[in-house]
Formats: sequence, structure tokens, C-alpha cells
Amino acid sequence: MKPHGLAHDFPFCAFFEWIERTPIGDFMRSSRIVFPIFESIHLIGLALFVGTLLLTDLGLLGLAMRRQPVQQVAAALSPWTWRGFALLMLTGPFMFTAQAAKWHDNPVFWIKMLLLIIATIFQLSVRRAIACEAPPLPQSKAKLIGAASLILWLSTGVLSKMMEFV
Repeated sequence: MKPHGLAHDFPFCAFFEWIERTPIGDFMRSSRIVFPIFESIHLIGLALFVGTLLLTDLGLLGLAMRRQPVQQVAAALSPWTWRGFALLMLTGPFMFTAQAAKWHDNPVFWIKMLLLIIATIFQLSVRRAIACEAPPLPQSKAKLIGAASLILWLSTGVLSKMMEFV
């Protein structure tokens, strides 16, 4: 029987099992305090990242921060957004090593990874331009960007929680 419980190997299966058996994966699994510490740092990164994005996106949608230009808010929050993103990108892979083989066969994991890539590209291209754009964005464009950002990041977050139940 295969270690992952399926009758055949999917692409990358051996690689995911290897990741889980690395010293880092073993350490993340075997220590009673390391995984919770990484998870706590990951949650702090999530709060920073999602909190700042939510403020900006709600501003783009015209639902919050109406007294300040969204560009000004986005520019002020940008360092905190990127710090949160960095914490997520640094801690996530370490947490992944603890259970890599488990995630390999989970379709929700793959959808989450795809959305994470799309949302990150969106963040690096479209959203980043908001803080740099001198004249205010047209309201329809701002609302579209805010809605797309919220949908991408909230969907990624929901899928992260769903992974445990599939």
C-alpha cells in the first residue's frame, strides 16, 4: 500500500513525501512547541496582511475610509501589508513540511495554491499600482479592483480552512 493511501502515484507524490521526511519536516512534527510558534507567527502575518488589505479594499469599494484618498491609505499601509505577506510566505512552507504528503492528495490544497498564485500576481501588479497612481482611480475601476481582491484573498483563506475537512 502506498504511504498516501491511494492505489497509484500522482505527480509530485514522491517529492511531497520526501519533503515531509526532511529534517525540517521531522522537526516541525516532533516538537511540541515549534509548530505552534510557527502557526502563531503565521496568524500574526495573516492579521497584518488581511487587515490592511481589508481596509484598502473596503475603501476602494466606497464602504470605508471615505475622508482620505484610497491611494494615500494604501501607501501608508503598504509596508505593513508586505510585512504580513512576508510572515505568511516564510512560515507557510515550514508548516507545510510537517504534513506535505497529506496535502498532496487534497484537491482543495491545489485549488488554494492556484488561487494563492493568482491573488499574489494580482497583488503585485494591479493592487500595487493603487498606491502609486497619482490621480484618483475612476470609481468603477476602484470598485472592480477592491471586489476582485476581496474575492481572491477571502477565497484563499476559506480554502485554507477547508483543507482540513477534505
